[in-house]
Amino acid sequence: MASLSLVNVCKTYKNGFEAVKNVSLDIRDREFLILVGPSGCGKSTTLRMIAGLEDISSGQLWIDGQLVNMLEPKNRDLSMVFQNYALYPHMTVYQNMAFGLKVRKTPKEEIDRRVRQAAKILDIAHLLDRKPHALSGGQKQRVAIGSVIVRQPKAYLMDEPLSNLDAKLRSQMRVELSKLHRELGATVIYVTHDQVEAMTLGTRIVVMKSGKIQQAATPGDLYQNPVNKFVAGFIGSPAMNFLPVWVERRDERVCLEFGSSRLYVNRMCASRLIEGGYMGRRVYLGIRPEDFHETGPGENALLFEVEIREMLGAEQLLYGNSGRNELCVRMKPEFKAEPGSTVTVFVDMDRIKLFDMETEDNILYL
Repeated sequence: MASLSLVNVCKTYKNGFEAVKNVSLDIRDREFLILVGPSGCGKSTTLRMIAGLEDISSGQLWIDGQLVNMLEPKNRDLSMVFQNYALYPHMTVYQNMAFGLKVRKTPKEEIDRRVRQAAKILDIAHLLDRKPHALSGGQKQRVAIGSVIVRQPKAYLMDEPLSNLDAKLRSQMRVELSKLHRELGATVIYVTHDQVEAMTLGTRIVVMKSGKIQQAATPGDLYQNPVNKFVAGFIGSPAMNFLPVWVERRDERVCLEFGSSRLYVNRMCASRLIEGGYMGRRVYLGIRPEDFHETGPGENALLFEVEIREMLGAEQLLYGNSGRNELCVRMKPEFKAEPGSTVTVFVDMDRIKLFDMETEDNILYL
């Protein structure tokens, strides 16, 4: 496997558009690294530069200590899985998986060993004699991944490989890819716009926006300690609620006020707000839907007008308003809340986030 380093990597097109801006990133050996972000954030362009399919405008790309900026894609010993499977329709599964090795003039016995080993890992050994038209979407994706595995490259590059699958198959394939990563001990660089995929697959996630890295951290760190409002809103489903609030002092305590509502912050939050000079100023209050509860201290209570109720079996999502602020609240199914009713919910004040109104940086970032 391999370790990779990107040092101030940029991609600027002839029309002057900067797709990737000064990206620096160390990718560790055997890491499952996810590049995630909205469309146009530069994640696929970054992956294609690593693969050698896009020229690097400036900066350096190192693979196992070797500078590879000018190295041809075929000489980088990387394999790429695309979202459209890229299978030859006239070949069997076995022939598709073996094709790349045949081109490299790998001995027949070695080809057979690698193909059957990969087929066993991917649970497609019984499909080796079939052609692509006889396969389901999930089976085709497994074959495409198998065609890459047999090469035994330094690292695997995957560009939204599950985007053409339905929701059930995507869920199944996420499990398969996690198992595959453990079995192969492989370095994987994976691009997706789906934050659920990112959170469930990645050992580390890189969140990108407008060609720049916003934050690189473990899934848990991104969720618990987002560096800014963008990352906080992108990671988590449903997304975090953001409310503009005033920072005030009442009864010798620091509180957040919006409309007729008031929430008192804990000592750590109060200290950060005072030290940062936020008293008397507006900030964004971030509350995740799962951080509302049906009971709690009275000073953490909010009146919530329910407009829409989505029952999901083990939980329910409530959409509505608190004052003029739209909220999404996640509750247990037993919680009584009908559309058109007003209920009281309680905020877990130890889990709130606060963001600077101008910079959108996380005031509580650790």
